Amino acid sequence: MIRGARLVHAALLLAGLGAFAALVRHVGAERLVADLSRFGWALVGVVAFELTIDACNTVAWRATLPPGATVGLPLLYWVRQAGVAINQVTPTATVGGEVVKTLLLRPHLRTAVTAASLVAARMSYALGQTILVLLGLSAVLSRTGDAPDLRRAIVVATFAIAGGIMSFVWLQRGGIFARLAGGLPRLGLAERLVEHARTAARALDQQLAAFYRERPGAFVVSVAWHLVGQIVGLFQLSFILAALGTPVPLATCLAIEAFALVLDSAAFLVPGRVGVQEAGRVLVFTTFGLSATTGLAVAVIVRLNQLAVVALGLVTYAILSVRARTPAPDRA
Repeated sequence: MIRGARLVHAALLLAGLGAFAALVRHVGAERLVADLSRFGWALVGVVAFELTIDACNTVAWRATLPPGATVGLPLLYWVRQAGVAINQVTPTATVGGEVVKTLLLRPHLRTAVTAASLVAARMSYALGQTILVLLGLSAVLSRTGDAPDLRRAIVVATFAIAGGIMSFVWLQRGGIFARLAGGLPRLGLAERLVEHARTAARALDQQLAAFYRERPGAFVVSVAWHLVGQIVGLFQLSFILAALGTPVPLATCLAIEAFALVLDSAAFLVPGRVGVQEAGRVLVFTTFGLSATTGLAVAVIVRLNQLAVVALGLVTYAILSVRARTPAPDRA
């Protein structure tokens, strides 16, 4: 099974790289390089915007932790950076990064508490994105009048994503993880491992149920901060387009970002969304009357920004891992 998953992962990655190569050939490598050369040091500003977005998302995560948690925002920020980097470079469907966050915070928080906060923060992040998509949906639909099939696809995809998120939140309140753990014996795992997983799942369900029941306001705060991060992302896109010499109104950035988020959500199976993310940006930009070259240039800049943040996250992960393994002075 693992080998098959790796083969699928490799095949999707190769397909994505092929799609990216085809895009570069279609747009023209010389034009793309010219746009990127003109952008130059503005990439530093893009990364600064990204780190600000990460700070907003960290505050949103902090809202899902217990009020008495003794973990400061700086540590949470760097732990989050490490986890996001692991998600980007490993084929673990975002699970690997969450495990890393849990392990790095184990000296400070119980595993069930951290895991529950991560699940709740993931849901609030998804809801924040959905709100942004809904805000931009009217602008997207107004620009796709000549493509009724595309309009229908956008509406269906948006409401399917929103419905899926709300359904999963409802299932969490009813103890979904314990139910999932109940099916582990069918995998032929050792009884000791199955019992350990069931215990952990029950603890996670209890934490989540208590959070949604006792602290609904904290969940709303978390969604709000994630939405703030999404809005900062609109200014980031506006900054990129202005630096490329193609300034557009912020409302257009909202429509572009909303459309791009729907496409990115549909391509979650492709590792790093390589090729698919770039093709999606080209489709979005041409839909809104901008050039394919600009769309691909923005996609490459976004990719370079991601690589810079991933590099920072991997360095952070190395440092935090060493610190986590170093005994405190009173336990040395």
